Order: sequence, then C-alpha cells, then structure tokens
Amino acid sequence: MPEYYEIKIMGHLDLHWSDWFAGMKLTHLEGDETLLAGTLPDQAALHSLLERIRDLNLTLILVNCGSPSTQDADKNNKE
Repeated sequence: MPEYYEIKIMGHLDLHWSDWFAGMKLTHLEGDETLLAGTLPDQAALHSLLERIRDLNLTLILVNCGSPSTQDADKNNKE
C-alpha cells in the first residue's frame, strides 16, 4: 500500500535529482538541508531510495512516514 514519506538530508540537492529519487518533490530548507517528500508504493521502494542516499554519501537526518508535516504545509502556503 502506498505511503507518504518525508526524508530530510544534509545539503542542498539540485532539483533535477527528483527523477532519480523516485519522483519525490525536493525542497530546499534553511540550514543547508533538503526535504524529499512524496508517496512511495511500498517498503522496497523506500529501501531503494535510502540505498541511493547512502550510495551518494549523503547525510540522512530524518525519515518520517505519514501525512505531510506542518513545516512542509506551511512552506507550500507561502509559495
């Protein structure tokens, strides 16, 4: 069953990486962080995405499963 995920990593990724990260939306956050947000079809897709983060030697800060965070919702309301 598809689940909504938010994954926060250290550093600002160029937005063209979205396709490589399963089409998740990339948002630059304050403090040199990037938020990847979107729906993944299953746990295997999540693990694949986390492996890509590892293979790029990116620092993983947070993995959250569930509804969009208020931080992401607040940012969207300002845009």
